[in-house]
Amino acid sequence: MMNEKNFKLGVFHGTNPDTEMLAQKFVGNLVNSKDFCKACETLEINLKCDNCREHLKSHANLIYFYERLGENLPDFIEEPEEFLPKNLPNVDFLLVVGIHQDLLSGIPDYLKNKGIKAVIVPIEGKWVPPGLQTQVLKSFEINGIQAAFPKPFCALSKELNEYNKIGFNITEDRNYINDFIDYFKIGEPILSFLLSKDGKSIEDACVLQTAPCGSTFYIAHQLLAKNIENGELSLNERISKAHHSYPCNASMDQDSILKDSILHVGGYIIRNAIRHELNIEEQERKTLKYLIKA
Repeated sequence: MMNEKNFKLGVFHGTNPDTEMLAQKFVGNLVNSKDFCKACETLEINLKCDNCREHLKSHANLIYFYERLGENLPDFIEEPEEFLPKNLPNVDFLLVVGIHQDLLSGIPDYLKNKGIKAVIVPIEGKWVPPGLQTQVLKSFEINGIQAAFPKPFCALSKELNEYNKIGFNITEDRNYINDFIDYFKIGEPILSFLLSKDGKSIEDACVLQTAPCGSTFYIAHQLLAKNIENGELSLNERISKAHHSYPCNASMDQDSILKDSILHVGGYIIRNAIRHELNIEEQERKTLKYLIKA
């Protein structure tokens, strides 16, 4: 069975500080070190860590390499494979975060016959233009490698939807991508709640699947003992405030494909994941009100 197997993971990341930060957050979430999340301690009320992640399994032993790519590149790259690692450890999954676009274009041929099951290429800002995305996805298909291009990363899902479209965001075959999601329990957030007897507040929360950055644990924790119907802040406002406070590091620039900022879409995804589990009607993206200040 899938859960009895130890899948091996490798990470390539670019040289831009934003790419390094996203890669570090993803790996930090999987490693689950004690110093990974300090979100509660950075609040103005200066709370101490409540150890909401203490029962989360660490996958540190499954990360076989974490490699920075793209330093000292020439102006023109004719043969991308010349600038990719000569020897690649045998892994099942590869995460590619914000590497140079010319290097990305060479990844499918580079990985051919290397035994990779699936490649995940999260997109932030202008890392991967739509034309390049479809081109590289097609190359993965030709080489028999499953791939996903989630934007935002927390949109990665086993379900086909507006963020997971075959031929654009994901390859037609995706069983290994589903294994990646199931095994590491990351992607589109999934939560479960225990409500008070009167059904008006959340007594406990369980994160079944977290956003790759780990924000879902913090957001869920911020909703405990809060009234979900009325109060000083609405449920939407509480979610948005927690999403920003964690913080979500996605771009606030308008995205041409999403017709919104990636940050807002990430907020929309976690908001509706929570509303769905609470049996509250989900809302269209345009109604999102994102709080920057309390």
